[in-house]
Amino acid sequence: MKWLLFSIGFLLCVQLSAQKNKVVIGYLRDSVTHAAIVLGSVTNNTTHETVMSGNTGRFKIHIKESEILSYAAVGYHFDTIQFVRKLVLQDSIEIYASPLSHYLGNVTVTAKGMSAYQMDSIERRNDLLHDMVSYKKSTFALSNTGAGLGISIDRFSKHEKSKRRALDFFEAQEREAYINYRYSAKLVEESTGFKDETLRNFIQQSRPSYDWLRANTSSEDIRYYINDQLKKFSAN
Repeated sequence: MKWLLFSIGFLLCVQLSAQKNKVVIGYLRDSVTHAAIVLGSVTNNTTHETVMSGNTGRFKIHIKESEILSYAAVGYHFDTIQFVRKLVLQDSIEIYASPLSHYLGNVTVTAKGMSAYQMDSIERRNDLLHDMVSYKKSTFALSNTGAGLGISIDRFSKHEKSKRRALDFFEAQEREAYINYRYSAKLVEESTGFKDETLRNFIQQSRPSYDWLRANTSSEDIRYYINDQLKKFSAN
């Protein structure tokens, strides 16, 4: 009888523990080369907590079982991964992002061309439109890495709610990508002199909102913003 009560109590504790937010250590990597992706943004879609990956691709984020992580990085497709029981039991997780075919790094094409962000955005939107007119798929499908859940929309589906959800997710990730482009590591490093983990910590703590960046369109605006954030960062 005591053994039965102990077993029931243990199972309840395990269940309650799984329902609590867990601090997870993860690594964001390129799906082709498996190289670390530096300063990619990883977001808990439930709590909206966003963290940045470091020089080894390492990040730490709060998440509980069944919640979904989404991630975006310069020059990569968006992707997601659900925090299933198998991942809960691991000490750390690895997630993979697929590189865009035309990736130009941090190069900005001016005058006759388009910015790297615009080119990335066009490719991602073309992929989304392709999914909308292709064969039937669920709203979230296995990505080509086998590790995540890529965005997929079925044009002929009767589930309009699912399609709207996928479109909303896509737009949210586009906003994350815009922030990553405008508030780039290169610009922040030039303004602060920070490197490595200090640079990552500063960017993670001071990331401006999408709306602020759309209202403040010049690099000079961002440099003034960084100066203000430096005072808060130093105080902390």
